[in-house]
Amino acid sequence: MKKITLFFVFIFLVQFTKAQPPTIGLLYQDTNATDGYTLFTPLKNNEVFLIDNCGENVHQWTFTEIPGATCYLLANGNLLRAGQNNLEIRDWNNNVVWTYATTANGIMQHHDIEPLPNGNIICIAADRYTQAQMTAQGRNPAITGANLKLEKIVELHPVGTNSATIVWEWKFKDHLIQDFDATKLNYGVVDQHAELLDVNYDNGNTTEFIHANGIDYNAALDQILISGRHLNEIYIIDHSTTTAQAASHSGGNSGHGGDFLWRWGNPEVYRQGTIADKKLFLQHDPKWVETGYLDEGKITVFNNGAPASAQTFTSIVMIQPEIIGGAYTKFNNRFNPATYDWSWSGSILGVTVNEDKQSGTHSLPNGNMMIGETSLGRVSEITKSGTLLWSYINPTGPIVNSNPTVYAQFSTPPLGDNGFFRAEKYPANYIGFSGHDLTHPIGIIESSNSLSAACISALGNTDFEVQNLFVLNPIRHNTIQFNKAVEADLISIFDTNGRKVYSKNAFSGDRIAIELSPAVYFMQVQQGNFIRKIKVIVSQ
Repeated sequence: MKKITLFFVFIFLVQFTKAQPPTIGLLYQDTNATDGYTLFTPLKNNEVFLIDNCGENVHQWTFTEIPGATCYLLANGNLLRAGQNNLEIRDWNNNVVWTYATTANGIMQHHDIEPLPNGNIICIAADRYTQAQMTAQGRNPAITGANLKLEKIVELHPVGTNSATIVWEWKFKDHLIQDFDATKLNYGVVDQHAELLDVNYDNGNTTEFIHANGIDYNAALDQILISGRHLNEIYIIDHSTTTAQAASHSGGNSGHGGDFLWRWGNPEVYRQGTIADKKLFLQHDPKWVETGYLDEGKITVFNNGAPASAQTFTSIVMIQPEIIGGAYTKFNNRFNPATYDWSWSGSILGVTVNEDKQSGTHSLPNGNMMIGETSLGRVSEITKSGTLLWSYINPTGPIVNSNPTVYAQFSTPPLGDNGFFRAEKYPANYIGFSGHDLTHPIGIIESSNSLSAACISALGNTDFEVQNLFVLNPIRHNTIQFNKAVEADLISIFDTNGRKVYSKNAFSGDRIAIELSPAVYFMQVQQGNFIRKIKVIVSQ
């Protein structure tokens, strides 16, 4: 009788375990989730993971130190990552391509970096001044500590395998105005100079006035976007300047040197509003939406929220700056727009999105939004209407005995121990994946996950007749020729910017007649839940 009782207890526990929703790894997956791969670097170990929509680890890198903050997958398939004291680039096979000791070379890089199309890297770096130096800039010593940290932007050109040269620099210090001390050169009428920063705006921070925490680059405009958390503002500056022009008020494509071309979020800082006009609250991760995406040209921001403010909760927002004749427009001396283009706040799987520090967001080609919550180590995809399509929690934590902690399924990691600064989802046709096989995942990171198992099974059991399908590259005579006839639910073709250039439902045949400009494209052939990805090369 005792053995029978134990048997039924065992069966009950097995069934209960199966019924429990996962607490780490894949939490939710809808078939409408954007096809792509999510990259994240945990804050408390030295790994970088690339996972698919089933929560499987499809690729992994190991770095020499825990991250300074973030990482980026480059167009050539290499990975750029900021460590605590170094920048490092590794190739797809985890070999070190380039490393640079930022701290040892006097660059106090923090929070964010941004790779440029020319191979250079722009970095946020600390720019420190004594109280006496800031008093010389017209700052009121009564609101200034013994030392005050501002920020600067440095552009590094990698040299060899372990060196770099600074090829461009911009500083907040060069774009200050004040009406406190008439004996200083930057004395002026603050409310008539929205292009400058009032060095005496009293935000209560006597040692860290700005706290820049995010940077992005727009190649089409040759402009840089910066987040100033403690001022509740984001800024756009001209990158086309020389370093000398960047320190001045003239030069560059804009003709305004390094002055702000646009600023948004808190017009009280430049005396064009009150606290009631504030729209950003301790924000992070401003980004331009990529060219070719549904919302291209707009700016997304993780609007953290702040205690005892008009927004005590987190919101995800999108902003549409207005440019006429190459200049950002204003209304009554306040930069447009008046409010958000789109905003969302709410909960994901019953847990309210509310992060007072770090975290990030970005737009996907179809207009969906990715949301990364640092303290939870959670990254999710939602539609603009707030429908959840995908959610995942990082199952790894601090290094123990030279290896990262991997938490047990159904446990809850200690708050913050499994966090990441951000997580980035790259479309499946991202050019950086070209030439790399992502069809053989390593497996899930955690020990078990019923949702991942079901997702993997659904893909693996599909009877798909085109698994060995390929095209005859390069494409000639406006015809894509397959190696055999194929029946597919959907065939789509995308360019390297993620723009869809061809789509056909219920496709049947062995070729596609299409006119494409010479370039590399990516085809997706879908039947059921199975998707075959094929590179298409169109020659001259």
